Amino acid sequence: MYQRDYMMRLIQQFSEAMVKVMFQRRNRQFAEAMELLVQAMQRLLGLNSKMVQALAVKDIIALLSMQGRLDAGKGLLLADMLKAEGELLMDAGDERAGQASCMKALELLLEMRWMEETADLRDEVDSRIVPLLDATQKLRKSKAVLALLLGYYDSTGMLSKAEDTLFFMLEEDQGDPAVITQGLEMYERWLKLDVSAVEQGNLTRDELEESYEILIKMKQNGSSN
Repeated sequence: MYQRDYMMRLIQQFSEAMVKVMFQRRNRQFAEAMELLVQAMQRLLGLNSKMVQALAVKDIIALLSMQGRLDAGKGLLLADMLKAEGELLMDAGDERAGQASCMKALELLLEMRWMEETADLRDEVDSRIVPLLDATQKLRKSKAVLALLLGYYDSTGMLSKAEDTLFFMLEEDQGDPAVITQGLEMYERWLKLDVSAVEQGNLTRDELEESYEILIKMKQNGSSN
């Protein structure tokens, strides 16, 4: 309860700052809007926007942690700020920088999703992931982000999306044995699911069995090389 109340206070403070940001954005005063957003990030999180962009997500999580424990409220707030920054940059015509901000927000949330500190905030995390998936749909994703997406789609029952991600990873890594093993374990779990759960994931049992056999052959071919 305390964590949720604390998080809501942070988000309320951010919302108040965003009213001013949105006013400037609507009036196409993009530089002024960005300055307000940068100031809010510094005031509420103690983080410099340029530094956040330069750091890896795992390093950002370390900055948001105390004694090894993530401050989940600040993590969610930073994801909101990165998304707002991305949208503002794209409005201003800097598509590449804007997409990079949205991608960083997505990776941050996907990392946070599996952490103990966000166990009671899973709905808050997931509600933020969905729009960022849309915003970054056409962007090339790193191996780390793809691995996180695979786990996300698998855990949320989006089996066909998990399958697409798996085979894209295998194509990119030319049959990485670790990814093949992960995929086999995933299909073995899926093959134990009820038919309705498989169909809700936009797959059929025949498709599962076919893909499982493909992975078996890939593993055998890799072992023989």
